[in-house]
Amino acid sequence: MQVSSKLFNQQQMSQFSEINSDIQNLQSKISSGKNILAASDNPIGSVELSGMKTVKGQLDQFIKNTDNSKSRLLSVDANLENLTAIMIRANELMIQGSSDVLGPSDRQAIAIEINEMKKEALGIANQQDSSGAYFFSGYKTKIKPFTEDINGLVKYNGDRGVSSLAISESMMVETTLDGGSVFGNVKNNTGKAISIFSMLENMSYSLGTAAQAVEAAEAPTNAEIQLTNNNLGTWKFDITGNGGTASISVELSGDDPSDLINQINIANIGITASLSDTAGKIKLTSTQEGLIKINNLEIEGISGAQETPSSFITLNVTDPSGNIMGKSQTLYDTNQLATSQLDIISDSQLHIANFRGKVGARLNLLDRHAEALSIRDISIQKDISKLNDADLAELVTNLQSMLTSLQAGQQAFVKISNLNLFEFIR
Repeated sequence: MQVSSKLFNQQQMSQFSEINSDIQNLQSKISSGKNILAASDNPIGSVELSGMKTVKGQLDQFIKNTDNSKSRLLSVDANLENLTAIMIRANELMIQGSSDVLGPSDRQAIAIEINEMKKEALGIANQQDSSGAYFFSGYKTKIKPFTEDINGLVKYNGDRGVSSLAISESMMVETTLDGGSVFGNVKNNTGKAISIFSMLENMSYSLGTAAQAVEAAEAPTNAEIQLTNNNLGTWKFDITGNGGTASISVELSGDDPSDLINQINIANIGITASLSDTAGKIKLTSTQEGLIKINNLEIEGISGAQETPSSFITLNVTDPSGNIMGKSQTLYDTNQLATSQLDIISDSQLHIANFRGKVGARLNLLDRHAEALSIRDISIQKDISKLNDADLAELVTNLQSMLTSLQAGQQAFVKISNLNLFEFIR
């Protein structure tokens, strides 16, 4: 077949173009350090590399979620630690306030500090993360979880949801706590629930009435009691005489004390109850010289300490003739007493410690999981590097070989192009 000079030149230029394209491809691989720049470089390897990069992207997100989860939980734990410090201080203040040595002004100063601690606890409950999301509002992360009305009542506006983040293909970790449970559901040993804010409020109110309150109203042999009743319903208390102790439970729907008198008399504890000469009062007389004691008062409708107690028992010691001796003793509902506040403080500290335990367990899990993710990340990076990182020494050698071939080809092409009849006969 005859090959014309034109066809020969076209073929040579096409070959030079292909060699230049290969050289350019090698230069791109050398400069980028990557072995696969396009799917055509290695179709099978390209598919494997794409899958590995997808896995690497997922791992990067899991690592990010793990870091974010740890950061959020550390913030939650710090808030709980501050809340614990508040309750420890409250316990110290209530012990001080329970002392008979303190006067009304001293107790008022302690009550003011406890009121400020309530505000501090409210601030902790409304803490936000760096993005502005509330820690303790459940799924309603943009809604302020706790608000206080004009009467000082704190309301929970969140829900009972707990935010979570995926830290692996099959594992989620909770990054917040249910604020309603943490701050609004402290249970005592009887199962009764109270909020942290109501607890601190009760402490303040309890201190305000501590000067006139008694744990138990007592008299040697004769006494006179009066019931101030603004909570119609069931009254319960223990009464002790020389014949033992009885638990009295009576429904008081008005000012008539007849049912109460009957309950005391049938208790058979060595105390006789009767109507006093003074209207609205009950006379108590021990059948023999001995102690009369009333304590553990529980009044239906009173679930916490009151700023101004609405219902209570006032006891006066009297002589056999009914003359009052000494100072009146006021027995309030047990929720009003400082000792009751000390008990619930201990319950609150255990309550907070349990939630801190949950947070600590999650943080330990995240530490272990972060190490596992790091191992997986190193492994996938090695696989990607093995498949995609270029062997620079080999590429440079190939490039040098191609450049030499291109130069030799170009020189040969020039010489062949000059071979023609006119050059021969010159």
